[in-house]
Amino acid sequence: MRKQSDLPHSLDAGDAVSYYPIDTHATVREFEAAGIETKQAEAIVKAMTWSRNDLVTKTDLSGFATKEDLAGFATKADLERFATKEDLAGFVTKADLERFATNEDLEELKTRLDALSAKMERFATKAYLEKFATKEDFERCATKEDLAVVRAEMAAMKSDLEKQISSAVIKMMICMISMSALIVGLMKYL
Repeated sequence: MRKQSDLPHSLDAGDAVSYYPIDTHATVREFEAAGIETKQAEAIVKAMTWSRNDLVTKTDLSGFATKEDLAGFATKADLERFATKEDLAGFVTKADLERFATNEDLEELKTRLDALSAKMERFATKAYLEKFATKEDFERCATKEDLAVVRAEMAAMKSDLEKQISSAVIKMMICMISMSALIVGLMKYL
């Protein structure tokens, strides 16, 4: 708010026009005719022109938008139809999508696989490898564990065979001794 000291000191026509378009001289004369002293009348007119100078005029408002100008803009009610940040919180962001392969990435991978396939043609084919032993073929063969069992069985058989051979040798020796005795006994008679 303006102070009394900010008001103009004289009421000539040039000052009055700059504040408000009224005839200040005529207004002061009307106050004097009503019985107000000249100094008081001049102060009242100064206050009137000063306070009216702060009012907004049609010219001041001409640069602002009208209701018609704003009719094409969205209102709060219009915006309620749109999603809020909370509504979108569960959706995927661009940052989330950066972890996934793009079409370009897949094309590059396909190109690399094609190149690798071309290089692999130099190696053995499935038909060529079928000539060799398969996993099933190897499953029919003995494992280390199987060989250990066979070795143990062979050791037991060897021990058993040695016993049988030893027994057979003893029996043969007994037979030989018996035959020798028989031959010696027969030779006495010859």
